[in-house]
Amino acid sequence: MDLLYLLYSLLRRKWIIIGCTVIGLIAGFVFTLFKQKTYGSVAQYSTGFTMEKEVSIKDNAGINIYEIDLRFSNAIETFKSPKVMNMLSYKVLLHDLEDLKPFRTLNEEKKNSNEYKLVNVEQAKQILRSKITAMELLNPFDAEEKKVFDLMYLYGYAPEYLQGKITIFRADRTDYLVILCRSEHPELSAFVANTIGQQFIRFFNSIYGLRSQESATKLDSLASSKKRVVDSLTEKLKTFRIQIGTPNVADRASAAMTVVQSVTSNYQQEQAKLNNLRGELRSVESQLRDITSQSFSTGNGAVVNNNAAIRALEIENQNLEIQKNGKSDEEIKKLDDQIEANIKKIAQYKSTGGSSADRQLRQNRTQTRQEDLVARKSDLEQQILAAENNVRLFGEQKNYYDGITKTGGGDQVILDAQERDLRIASQEYEQLKKSLQASLDLDINPQNNFKQILVAQPAYMAEPSRRSMVLGLCGMLMLFLSSFIIIALEFFDSSFKTPTIFQRNTKLKMLSALNKLNLKKKPLSEHFKDTKDVEADGTEFALFMENLRKLRFELANSGKKIFLVTSTRPKEGKSTVIEALANSLSLTKKRVLLVDANFSNNTLTQKFEAKPTLEQFSFAGQGNVVDKFWGITSMTTIPNTDLVGCSGGNYTPSEVLPKNNLFDHLPKIAESYDFVFVEGAALNNHADSKELAAWVDGIIVVFSARSSFAQADKDAVQYLNSTGDKFVGAVLNNVEAYNMEL
Repeated sequence: MDLLYLLYSLLRRKWIIIGCTVIGLIAGFVFTLFKQKTYGSVAQYSTGFTMEKEVSIKDNAGINIYEIDLRFSNAIETFKSPKVMNMLSYKVLLHDLEDLKPFRTLNEEKKNSNEYKLVNVEQAKQILRSKITAMELLNPFDAEEKKVFDLMYLYGYAPEYLQGKITIFRADRTDYLVILCRSEHPELSAFVANTIGQQFIRFFNSIYGLRSQESATKLDSLASSKKRVVDSLTEKLKTFRIQIGTPNVADRASAAMTVVQSVTSNYQQEQAKLNNLRGELRSVESQLRDITSQSFSTGNGAVVNNNAAIRALEIENQNLEIQKNGKSDEEIKKLDDQIEANIKKIAQYKSTGGSSADRQLRQNRTQTRQEDLVARKSDLEQQILAAENNVRLFGEQKNYYDGITKTGGGDQVILDAQERDLRIASQEYEQLKKSLQASLDLDINPQNNFKQILVAQPAYMAEPSRRSMVLGLCGMLMLFLSSFIIIALEFFDSSFKTPTIFQRNTKLKMLSALNKLNLKKKPLSEHFKDTKDVEADGTEFALFMENLRKLRFELANSGKKIFLVTSTRPKEGKSTVIEALANSLSLTKKRVLLVDANFSNNTLTQKFEAKPTLEQFSFAGQGNVVDKFWGITSMTTIPNTDLVGCSGGNYTPSEVLPKNNLFDHLPKIAESYDFVFVEGAALNNHADSKELAAWVDGIIVVFSARSSFAQADKDAVQYLNSTGDKFVGAVLNNVEAYNMEL
């Protein structure tokens, strides 16, 4: 497809493109004219994702940008979760049912609908309050809740509708989430922007609150236990200092040996403990990986007040801590196990109290199991960290005191060992206090430190309609769309259309290209009545005449006299071309004979009302063949032009023509004429033209510019090329005037 042709195609249809563009502009104007006004409100929340406030024994390595981006994405998706969006829908619907100034009021048609008549408004309010409190979703299979569900859709407060009004995004390079709501009511926009954040925070608190409380409780217990160890070591060091007074140098070697034995024993115990802790940590991590989802379900039950039992267990733990003083390691371990069991009971008592939603949420066994494993993992990581430090220090002490045994030790060596033990315990205690303080500084959980820093306010003015931008977009869209459709239609149109495309596809010699004439408006014969001033017939006929003269010149200089005019397909314009040639040749005072041998479609015979004598003519050798020939000819309206007509039928020349027929004597008859044109049937459908080719001097094939080049046409062209010098050339007929030069 030529780019120049495509460009001209667009120019020819410029008024269509301009009309489509105008229609687009009108559509955009109507859209903005009747578009409902919208009011936008913005709320902003601080997430705390970029603040280093995680509860951990280890120091934070720094801020992970990719992890923070992931947290923002998770938070935005949670805002759009069914739980949060449904709670928002319930809140908005409850507002319209209770408030004296609802955001939306139903029209009479909706009030008369079954969805509105069947619902009990007071009962609907009660159901909505209970669902909001318990963070439960409406059950469409429950008869009463189904009515509330239908009422929510009747008001247009369905979760999917509200979600389409809300835009949630992170403010660039900040710690803030922005909530933008657009609706037809300014107060509705502000209410939605503020309420969705509240429901989001409720949802997160219900999931992570219990786990964070248990982690803080465990840290408090570890810090208290480590404080007792520090106090015990301090008292032991103080007592030893009083006992030894001034150290005896003679006893240093034996004392150092004792310390080496003690340190070696401690080193081996800590190493074994560290291996056990690491194995248990791997087991916990494996169990955590197996739990792939968290499901939170709710149940009904009465609220239980366990404050007394919880207080009793806390007092018991305090007494057990006091009993550890002066006990052996085995007895202290038993007391620690009992304290740990009491802590779990306290967590269980807390899970059975509180609101209905919290109680039901915590009853889920899978979630409880996961939270226990997370707490256990945190405990194991803390113990592993402490054990690793102990193993490293005991190893250093063992090497140090092993060297002292060779030079002597004594009380000073023992004193140094006790001071190092005290220093290690003090460092661990300070680290635990720091982690505990960090957990108390956060609201509930470091991953849920959301705060609303900008409260959405009702908009004073509606948002601009942006009419100019909409009109521009609509106009440009229609401009490009109409242009694209026109180009697509031209691109997928495989017809010849232009002489250039015809020659490139067929590779045939083209005698001339004849432009299209409107023969329904004015017959061809009328055009030739006055050829002195062709401009009177319009520029199309003037162009046609010039190209017809080129064709006449080519035939006159071909050195041939008898021509077969055929085509590859029917109705390509053979008869019209023959008639036009006869008219053009008559202007030069040439005598022309037309023979209609197109038995399948005898157009020339019918148009000039000629006698159908071709099939009956036979010369048996009596008299002069020319004299007998004059009896079968018919005169036409074209000057100096005769016609031999045919009856027509489903047969070929070899089947219907008798012996000594007209074609056998055509060279003799042609002596009375300057040119003889024989019309044959289409090559793709009939064999007539191939049989007639033996009796003519030259072959002319006519193509229509509206036709395409199919495989059958290629076979016909191959046959024409095989005729050698007989093939004179091709005529491209019915070309649009604006395509003649392309």
